[in-house]
Amino acid sequence: MHYKKELTYKDLLMNFDFLPEFKDTSEISGYKGIIGQDRAIEAVEFGLSIYRKGYNMYVSGSMGTGKRSYILDKLKRHAKELPTPHDWCYVYNFHDPYKPKALKLNSGTAYNFKEDIDELINLLYKDVPKSFSDHIYERERNDIIDKYKKMISKVVSVLQQRAGENSFKVKNTSDGFAFVPISGNEEMSEKEYDELEEDKKEEINSKVSELKLVALEVIKKTKEIKKEMANELKELDTKVALTIMDDSIKNLRKVYGYNEDILDYIEDLEIDIIENIDIFIDYEDEKDSEEFDESFFKRYSVNVFISSRDVEGAPVIYEEQPEYSSLIGSIEYENKQGSLVTDFTMIKPGSLHIANGGYIVLEAEALLKSYGGWIALKRSLKTQKVSIESLQSLKNQYDIISLTNLEPDEIPLDIKVVLLGSPYIYYLLYNNDEYFREFFKVKAEFDEEIKNCSSNSLKILGFISNYCEENNIPPITRDGVKEILRYSCRSADSRNYYTGRMEKIVDLIEEAAIFSKENKEKQISRKNIKNALKNIERRHGIYKDKTMERYEEGKYIVDTKGYKVGEINGLSVIDIGDFRFGKQSKITVSTYASRSGIVNIEREVDMSGNIHSKGVLVLSGYFNETFGKTNSISFGASICFEQLYGGVDGDSASLAELITLISSLSDIPLNQGIAVTGSVNQKGIVQPVGGLNEKIEGFFEVCKRFGLDGSQGVILPSRNVAELILSDEVIEAVKNGLFHIYPVESIDECFNIICSKELCNSNQGKAYESIKNSVMDKLNLYKKIFSSNSK
Repeated sequence: MHYKKELTYKDLLMNFDFLPEFKDTSEISGYKGIIGQDRAIEAVEFGLSIYRKGYNMYVSGSMGTGKRSYILDKLKRHAKELPTPHDWCYVYNFHDPYKPKALKLNSGTAYNFKEDIDELINLLYKDVPKSFSDHIYERERNDIIDKYKKMISKVVSVLQQRAGENSFKVKNTSDGFAFVPISGNEEMSEKEYDELEEDKKEEINSKVSELKLVALEVIKKTKEIKKEMANELKELDTKVALTIMDDSIKNLRKVYGYNEDILDYIEDLEIDIIENIDIFIDYEDEKDSEEFDESFFKRYSVNVFISSRDVEGAPVIYEEQPEYSSLIGSIEYENKQGSLVTDFTMIKPGSLHIANGGYIVLEAEALLKSYGGWIALKRSLKTQKVSIESLQSLKNQYDIISLTNLEPDEIPLDIKVVLLGSPYIYYLLYNNDEYFREFFKVKAEFDEEIKNCSSNSLKILGFISNYCEENNIPPITRDGVKEILRYSCRSADSRNYYTGRMEKIVDLIEEAAIFSKENKEKQISRKNIKNALKNIERRHGIYKDKTMERYEEGKYIVDTKGYKVGEINGLSVIDIGDFRFGKQSKITVSTYASRSGIVNIEREVDMSGNIHSKGVLVLSGYFNETFGKTNSISFGASICFEQLYGGVDGDSASLAELITLISSLSDIPLNQGIAVTGSVNQKGIVQPVGGLNEKIEGFFEVCKRFGLDGSQGVILPSRNVAELILSDEVIEAVKNGLFHIYPVESIDECFNIICSKELCNSNQGKAYESIKNSVMDKLNLYKKIFSSNSK
């Protein structure tokens, strides 16, 4: 009689019969959309529909789920419907050169503005020297000069007349005027002056003093006349300069008059040109000389900072390296004779400037790893402005060099930020940075698993077809597609789901295409897919192979045949990052008369994780529930994972430990060909665990190496059956009766599988009832021992 449930090989097959009939994927229409991520798509749509401050997006999900390609494509399509943002230029600040001015221009007109300013300056280069050397200008200038010279002469003549009347001659000096007394018709010499009587000297000195007063008045009037002359000459120069640039200035005001800041700049520009018109007069003569200061003319340049000339709709920028200066821009310096100098033409935009008015997409991990990137982004979102500052504001990196920093105008920021990252980074930021919660209120989470339904399956089929067509890869046969879908479910650890990491499918296709090409096949067959999977396992499975070799060498002790008391094969999964595989671990239990209870040897030596320690404690709860309700129980038991050197965690061995403990107490031997995996609760209910496929295949590999005789198999939780996607070799062994898979729901069922046929048959499939009696007998024996010892 059969008292145990067992999976047949048909239970282990995955057929995918819902797929349409086709020879290969060339007959299938391609699909380019996102698959099975409805929740994430809804969140993205919501994020794009709301424009309030703080509603930036964090798109969460593992690498390879397609979140980046989807979000970029979605943003680009959405951005085309939005208005094209304004252009921005930086120009010279004629009032404070260290604070360049930012000018906002209509979309696509920044280069036009620069060309218009350049055209004005070029006009001045050409026409100013010509106009200021024109004979009409020269005549007007000379007339002005002659007019004021006459006025000066007239004023000076008054002084000369007064001097003559007092017998003095007037001489011009660097300080003004000198007065020389006249004796007869000749100038008096110093000797003659010294020989004069004192009263004569005093008379002369008195007259000189009077003349000096008149001279001071003359000098004052002369200065006023010269100032008037300079003003009139300046007015003449201004008139000529205005005549030259009048049409250009009027056109600039007309074209760019929509912005008061631009009008103010044009006015300042005009004034500065007039004040420095002489620079243009001498331009042709001095431009090739050593004294010519070319940097002076940079003030008339226009730094086109952001241009939307070639942009349709709003920009979408993906910033791969979100460093501090990459985001907010930078001010460059150049070395001139050992000094670092800069000006407004060396201000460079950051990706926030380029994406302004649209979207910027950033990798969250790269942003957090960058120096100052996260700080710069938060500050910009908080102020809604982009302020260009050097890294000196964060860290004085250039203390040994004296730099003069510019302070460019801030540019208003109107942008939506999309961060791409893992769930771990999302919760790290959410729980530790209040600004993250304030600025990123929309979360769109891409699931690592996609529901296995006909709709999603057909979309994956279309995705495979499209990928092959776009990448010039041979089409894949129907059986090949089935194998890919099976692999996708295996990657998701469930028959009910496909992996959401589409890159895994893509990588498998690429590798299978190599085998197809080597065999000169026009299609990728199931065999090519299987070979690709074997190749992947071989490249990454060296640690697994070495582990299996140690079993053959006898370095790992294992029994796959016969019966033993207090020993069982437990199963674990070794995960080395890029590959994981199952490993058998012998679990042993020793029981004895004691009040110590159940001792977890791994916990005692700090090799047991919290979850594993909890699982062992659950065993005490089960024993008290099962055997201690009407009678006090006391015994000692030590549980050990033999040959364990790296620690253990998880509760997937608790079922095996409980079975082994009961075996030791009841002296009932266990079939060493049956391995056990599963968690158990205090009521004896078997709970699901992870890594079933690797565990089963790992134990199968061990059994195969020591010889399959039909007695070997695995006990596992019935709730894990949907996760079984086993290798062809294991399924074939199940089909041929060489290997068995037993799903169980409670501890009771396990003993009908792992105990001898004689015990099961004699108890008509209720082996555990008999075993429990044996356990009670052993517990009563231990109780008597303690009672007798206490007398």
